[in-house]
Amino acid sequence: GVLLQRYNRTDDVVFGAVVSGRPSEIAGVETMIGLFINTVPVRIKTGEGDTFSELLRRCQQNMLDAEHFSFQPLYDIQSKTALKQE
Repeated sequence: GVLLQRYNRTDDVVFGAVVSGRPSEIAGVETMIGLFINTVPVRIKTGEGDTFSELLRRCQQNMLDAEHFSFQPLYDIQSKTALKQE
């Protein structure tokens, strides 16, 4: 994320991270066949005076908070954004 910020000369970037696993929250997951792989959006936003360690802590907390959405389809996430697909 920090590298993308540098290349694009911005302090706010979004990219996709691949996640995999079988969340126990899904009813009947033990009887399902197939790969449980998804791409979830990750946003890295830095502010004036942020240290790298603060950024890492914030990213870690954001990933932990977003973990229960890891099985949400990407098209469903995109449909709920203000951005329109062209």
